[in-house]
Amino acid sequence: MPNFLTQHMPEAATLTIILSLGSAVAYTGSMAAMKVWTASPSLTLALIIAMAIAIGVVFEVQALRAERLGVIYVTILGIEVVLISFVSTVLFGETFSMREIIGCALVIGGTALAWA
Repeated sequence: MPNFLTQHMPEAATLTIILSLGSAVAYTGSMAAMKVWTASPSLTLALIIAMAIAIGVVFEVQALRAERLGVIYVTILGIEVVLISFVSTVLFGETFSMREIIGCALVIGGTALAWA
């Protein structure tokens, strides 16, 4: 049975989404490391942050080869919203106001609209 996300997408679009996902994961990792670094700065964390950002850039550049800047930006941002929300809640115990939740939903909706 075909995968729900890729059954109607050409291979290039599937690869672009995978690259965007990789970029968003790397950027989310860097953000989580930055949050930890604010409480306990270290050279190790600084290197992890730099490496995660560099990896995110590599994935993003590759995604930009196949798709327009606006679409890639919105896609990475949409994925990051979900990942950062999860990480900030689970790892850091942060909560969100209703306004923030609605804002996240709008970003996710915009991402879906951009790929529709």
